[in-house]
Amino acid sequence: MAQIRHLPNAPITEALIDFRVEAPVTVEALVGALAQRDNLGYRKKGPIVRSEFGFSLNVQEEPRAVAHAGRATSIGVRLHSADDKYVAQLSVEGFTLSRLEPYESWENLVQEARRLWQGYLECLGPSRITRTATRFINNLRLPPAEHLELFLNLSPALPPGVPETLSGFLQRFVIQDAKTEATVILTQALEEAPPEKPLPIILDIDAFRFQGFAADEPRVWEYLNQLRELKNRIFFGCLTEAAIQLYL
Repeated sequence: MAQIRHLPNAPITEALIDFRVEAPVTVEALVGALAQRDNLGYRKKGPIVRSEFGFSLNVQEEPRAVAHAGRATSIGVRLHSADDKYVAQLSVEGFTLSRLEPYESWENLVQEARRLWQGYLECLGPSRITRTATRFINNLRLPPAEHLELFLNLSPALPPGVPETLSGFLQRFVIQDAKTEATVILTQALEEAPPEKPLPIILDIDAFRFQGFAADEPRVWEYLNQLRELKNRIFFGCLTEAAIQLYL
């Protein structure tokens, strides 16, 4: 495991804070309340739509499954900051704030999330937070290497006799953390890439817990810090010191 430390050139392409909520307000009331507050200082980019799909089985002639596209329902609105670096998804189902690259700091992300969350509370009035989450998506862009274990502690291993040239892989792990009572979905993937170019390896760490907080409870922000610390342990555990040196 590499030493946990601040990385001035962190490979984060997206970091987000997410709350799922229980709320009695309609989407029309939410969008109207946001408009009255100048969309909390952001620009409206479009609606958030939930689509429903279904399948039916036709057994009159030759049995076959038929897919049906259901009705698309608007559930909220997507907002962007003036520089498009922050993206807020505010809906009757939840609140998500994403920071796109270049990533600044956790403190800045939390500060902006708290500001927008307060406005969201005033517009929607949710009764409870039912799910709390952080997610960090990293694009490692590793130098071409014959052996990925030079950079990755969680590198894919091929069995003997299999050709050793690896051009893509996908690994997914579901981890339970007793300390935080959180679940972490850890995904590591490499899309097919020419071997002579930097390897775009994605390290995606999604940490969450289904446990209620009151919507205005300050303790939820303390818990987000715990999830972020858990994310750091996993991130630095996945990489070697040689990999960490690339981002200092």
